[in-house]
Order: sequence, then structure tokens, then C-alpha cells
Amino acid sequence: MRIKSAAFITALNNELADRRRRISNLKKERMKEVLAVIPQLGELDENTSMIAFDLGRKLIGAKDSKELLRVAEATVAERTAERCRLLTEHGFPADYLEPEYICPICRDTGRVHGELCQCVTQLAVRTAFEDSGLDPEQSFDNFDLSLQSDPKNRSAMQKILAEAIEYADSFSASRDRDLIYFGKSGVGKTYLLNCIGGRILKRGFSVLKLNAYRLIQMTLDNLRSSPEDKPDFTLPDLLIVDDLGTEPMIENITVETLLSILCDRQGSGKATLFATNLNVVSEPGGNVPSFQDFYGERFSTRLFDPRRAKVQLIRTENVRMKS
Repeated sequence: MRIKSAAFITALNNELADRRRRISNLKKERMKEVLAVIPQLGELDENTSMIAFDLGRKLIGAKDSKELLRVAEATVAERTAERCRLLTEHGFPADYLEPEYICPICRDTGRVHGELCQCVTQLAVRTAFEDSGLDPEQSFDNFDLSLQSDPKNRSAMQKILAEAIEYADSFSASRDRDLIYFGKSGVGKTYLLNCIGGRILKRGFSVLKLNAYRLIQMTLDNLRSSPEDKPDFTLPDLLIVDDLGTEPMIENITVETLLSILCDRQGSGKATLFATNLNVVSEPGGNVPSFQDFYGERFSTRLFDPRRAKVQLIRTENVRMKS
């Protein structure tokens, strides 16, 4: 994947430079701390470097390079073991002087096997959309089933929670299975979205969460200012759209925007999560419209396609006032 945004390139260069400075400064601080207690470690490291340099020079043009390489590896392994022994004997972790990366996947280089790392993709999302939009306080660890006082509701929510955890734990960047939560206000739809998004974000994927009102507002702002540079909603591995049905219904914009985003993401093999207070189907005498009544057939049939999406109804208690 290539990201051409100038703002992103600047942010990426600054981020990687900050990571390099952090690693370098941390290494200097810890080395100073260790040498104050284990002065002989400095001599050991210096001798190891000299030996490695000498062996490397001998490897150039050597007839029996395999044997020389074996000796070099054995020597370095022996010195490394001695280094770890000295550290642990003096109360330091064996890996205390090893680099401590912000992203262990790419080791703060920004790339893995020539491809952009997931941490870089998330940086691109932050640059393009300001932040992930997730609430870190709302997580699976903080999910409180006891708020459901009715045993039947508690059992139903327990099943919904289990499915949400399974969705987050089995998520992959190429997963094209969408998920739509239907339910009245206060039943926990947004909380579940934050739980799923937070778990997937911690697993190293890029996530963007925003409500439908903001999504349409961003589209309008873009049309007024720079229509040629529209937001790329296929960028995040997971897009979460909350509060479908609260956005303004603007002719030739609202439905077309949502349909375009859904089609683009499905065409890219990327999943999208939705939540809405609308009804799945029309209810006689009800004052809440059905999804199809609100959005029309094209968007509804695309979103409800059972081959691509799972519809999850939440009919439990309103817990907003209890939390």
C-alpha cells in the first residue's frame, strides 16, 4: 500500500525520527546506569566489538568462510551469554540493554518485509482523521454484565459479548465480514464497538471509529473545500460507523456516500462495523423507521447481504443510566 499524503509523510518521518532518538537516549541512560555498577561490562562490550570486527575482516576473501563464520557466531554467543550473566548477577534484567521498541513488529523501522507496518497505517489514519475515535475506558475487561438485572437479558448479552470477543480475536486485515448492531438507545451498542475496536487496535491493526453525522459532515466539508482530495475510508483495516440514522439525509450525498464507502471497503476485502437505533424492519404503529425506509433499498440490501455481513439485534435493558 502506498500513501501519498504530504502531511502523512511529514508525520511519518517525524515519528520514526522520534523513535530513533528515544531508543538512542534510553540506551545511553541505561548503559550509564549499568556501568556505574558493572564497569567491566564496558570492557567486555569493547572487546566483543573488536573481535567481531577482526573476524569480519578475515571473512572477506577467506577460503573456509563457513568455519570462520561458525567461530564468529560462537564467540559472539559466548560474549553475549557473559553479558547477560553480569547483568542478572547485579540485579538487572538480562535484556536491560536491548532496544525497547514502540512497535516490536517492525522494530520501529516502519516496514515489515518491504511493506508498511500496521503501526504506520494507524499513523496514517490518525493523520487523515485526527484520531481513532475510540474510548479506551470502554473495553472487554471493563464490560459489566451485572448491569443486566434480568437473567434472560444477562444471558443474551453474555452471548453477544462472546461473539464480539470472537470477532475481535479472529480479526484479520483481509477479513471482509461486516457486523451491524441494531438496538434501542442505551443497550450498549457503542460500548461493544469500542470494545471490539480497542482489542483489534491493540492487536496491531489500524482502526477508525466515527459517528455517521461526522462522516457526512466530513464529506460536505470536503466537497466545499477540496473535492479532489476526499478522505480515503478504505485506509483503516477496520472502520467503525456509529449512530447510523442520526446524520442529515441530504439528497444525492448521504446514501451515496455511505454506499460508496461500503462498496469500496468490501471491494478491498476490509470489514466495517455499524450501529444504529433504527429498526431492522418496519413495526406497525412504531415511530422509529426501518433501516430500508430510511436509507432505501440499494444501501440496505448491500449492507444486509448475509454473505458479507452479520446482523446482531440487541434487545436487552437500557443500561446507560445504571453505569
